[in-house]
Amino acid sequence: MKVTLIILITALFTTGCSSIGAYTEAYTETQVNFYDYSSSTGEYIKKQTSLKVAETGLVSGSTLLYSASGSNSLFNTDEVAHHVIYSLWINETEVDEVEFAIDKYRQWQEQIKPDNYSTTQPINEYVSQWMNGVTFKFSLINGKQGRPFLCVCYEFTELDSCIFTYMIDEQSVELLSEDLQKFKQQ
Repeated sequence: MKVTLIILITALFTTGCSSIGAYTEAYTETQVNFYDYSSSTGEYIKKQTSLKVAETGLVSGSTLLYSASGSNSLFNTDEVAHHVIYSLWINETEVDEVEFAIDKYRQWQEQIKPDNYSTTQPINEYVSQWMNGVTFKFSLINGKQGRPFLCVCYEFTELDSCIFTYMIDEQSVELLSEDLQKFKQQ
């Protein structure tokens, strides 16, 4: 399974990177944070994201490329943590999909007594225009101590299961919404 996953990741990145056509990217400011749950400490670890706006000849329009460094238990062997990058790619054609997930999160939080989800409650998903074969799945979950998160799953279509999962808290959901509004006005 692990060898297949590594080959799949390498093939996707090699194929995508070797034929991207004209490529431009520019860093832009963001205050969005992703959260990674650490089973060893029982705490949520804040991961500052970086944000680029990119364009390529293979995808129409601009794409927001969020990324944050982290680790993932799927790749932890012999108690050695392996470095991963948590990504969220939002092409201008996918903004509505992310805004739909944000609206579902807000509606959940506006309830007089929000539902308590101890497992993820799916709300939306889309296949990335940026890297065909990657699906971003959004869900709601109450983390430890009842903390509400918008959960994001990064999934390779061929594997049909979440590879990387990270969370976005209420403050970062609003910051993400602000970033999307600015992006739409460009």
